[in-house]
Amino acid sequence: MKDSTSPAAGAGPDTRIVRAAIHPAIGIARVGNSREAFYIGPQVADPAPRDPGFYRDATGALKREAAEFRVYGYNAAGEVVRELTSAADEIAWEVHVANRKAAWYQWQIAMDIPDAAQTVLPLRNAKTAARETLAIDAGVQRIQGAEAASVACIGQFTGVPVQIGELRTDGQGRLLFLPGFGMSASPTQSPIFNEDDGNTFINADGWYDDTCDGPVSATVHVDGQPVPVDGAWVVSAPPNYAPQVKAERTLYDLLYSLYVQAGWLPFPQQLSFTRDVYPILQRLSGLQWVNQGFATQFGHNGVFDFENPALVERLAALPADGGYDPNAEFRRQVFNSFRPAEPKDGNQMPWPWLYGDGMTYPAGPSPLQNASISQTQSDILSRWAAGQFTADWGCLPSPPDHIDAVPLQEQPAMLDRAALDFCLADAFHPGCELTWPMRHLSLYSAPFRIRRRPEGEAEPDYGPTLDQASALSATGPLHAQGPGDLNRWMGLPWQADTAWCRAGYDTSYDPFAPAFWPARVPNQVLAEQDYAVVVDPNQPDARRIEAFTNRTNWNQPLHGTTAEVMTTMVRIFGSMGLVEVRPGVPNDARFPATMMVASYGPDVAPGDARSSSGAATSPSEEKAQLLGAMQGTARPAGAGRPLPSGANFQSPDEARNAPRPVRRGPPRA
Repeated sequence: MKDSTSPAAGAGPDTRIVRAAIHPAIGIARVGNSREAFYIGPQVADPAPRDPGFYRDATGALKREAAEFRVYGYNAAGEVVRELTSAADEIAWEVHVANRKAAWYQWQIAMDIPDAAQTVLPLRNAKTAARETLAIDAGVQRIQGAEAASVACIGQFTGVPVQIGELRTDGQGRLLFLPGFGMSASPTQSPIFNEDDGNTFINADGWYDDTCDGPVSATVHVDGQPVPVDGAWVVSAPPNYAPQVKAERTLYDLLYSLYVQAGWLPFPQQLSFTRDVYPILQRLSGLQWVNQGFATQFGHNGVFDFENPALVERLAALPADGGYDPNAEFRRQVFNSFRPAEPKDGNQMPWPWLYGDGMTYPAGPSPLQNASISQTQSDILSRWAAGQFTADWGCLPSPPDHIDAVPLQEQPAMLDRAALDFCLADAFHPGCELTWPMRHLSLYSAPFRIRRRPEGEAEPDYGPTLDQASALSATGPLHAQGPGDLNRWMGLPWQADTAWCRAGYDTSYDPFAPAFWPARVPNQVLAEQDYAVVVDPNQPDARRIEAFTNRTNWNQPLHGTTAEVMTTMVRIFGSMGLVEVRPGVPNDARFPATMMVASYGPDVAPGDARSSSGAATSPSEEKAQLLGAMQGTARPAGAGRPLPSGANFQSPDEARNAPRPVRRGPPRA
């Protein structure tokens, strides 16, 4: 019997919609302190850069990043028929978000790594008996129609109302989820950090923040008939302080590799240098704008400047006739420079120079001391090194820089990718947006689709502590998820973590590397003051070169004790430096034609947003003073001033004393 949903032989395309799906499958929103202004987050993998100033409103406040959700209709063959909109279809949205950080267990370490075998996690706010008062649950909220009136997502923390989101729709009836305003506070004025208890680092009892996550659903009628819909998930996260920079291993890379290795998705049949290989290399050079160590090695005119056309030409070339390959050994050396996907030791030398899930200070022997690329990224580079790729550099059209330029059939997958391509998977310690549970296949019902716990079904009570066996068990928390279940593993409040995710903790090894999350939270940046010198042709050449190589400490505005640094970040997070694309110096080999420059908002004092190269001491002299300070022979000039052009700390002592989680567990045998 012929399938009634398929066209007859010789007929045109099947346009009968039999199911629908929400995309992106996991949407990302980001908090900001602007009360009204917002923008929609990335919808393509290579979005066009925004004009300088775009991410702030007229007052200088940081705009919120909204997650936009669309519904696509599919035919019986799984082909996209069209996007469903309120103009032609009936779409009713339903969202349930929550923040359960304060009611969950403390963060100390990724619980799925060998280093955590003896770790036992106590509850946050363990003395609070009424656990339900610690969860900020906005309940199920609904919205429908084009440009509908906004719906606030508000819950309560110990009786205090907290807005963790907002629903809107656009002119097509697409859902816009706007996050909270970056509010973090303690109604009881509890300390954000106890200097005598390192375990309180990002585990602040009595505190809340307004990030969240939860399921996104839609009820859809096409031609008056109901259509089943695959639901999505929304996550609100901290800001992206470097919107055009990508991590070496993004959250998309991690999940794509997870699905490929599990057989859920296929490995690329034919590797493209342009699409598959080059992004892995270029991202190392992209980090030059957020970390000085990367700028030296991978930046403009560095030894491995992967944006240098001559270098890329060698990496992309294959002999036309299949004969002698003069670049084969060079490709092999580049591939072997990367840390294996499953490293055997704690060697810090291989690429990328980023901390891993098992980072300790001083650096230990754990293979997870430093981050790796994903297994699938490694497999791609391995085949590239062996010459098994298509040499298509310069032969493909530029990638689409907005979603409407993407062919209809490819739009859903692009939305799924773009949302996660600007999230981190470099170091789940715990990370910026989401953390280690995301790499467990049990969390998903299909690629990128979070497995849901039925609405109203209670999660098991895991008791007053959580150990590794319970966390990873078949009845543990890594399976069906409910509102707030992804976000709860993150630091509380998020600003406390962001203020300390720095670089070069071991200054005797290197003041700039390894680094934590420079793609989202910069370490050293090109300041506006230096940029102005670089692009000014009337400045002496030596001064321009010096200004270009100088980098300013991004967290220069954060002063004082550990607790003071954290509370300052809570207050001024919206004014911290945004790294934005600006014109460089064209037709001058000494400088790139495009640069990324950091600018600060109104809550940062001018002196804290200014490059140290404007001081009476020259940058070269200050670097010498920095080296002397590292070696114990001198102190940096300027009492209380951050180290110029150096590490992310006020002094080597501050690096040594930086707060880190303390793991609790039974004594080791």
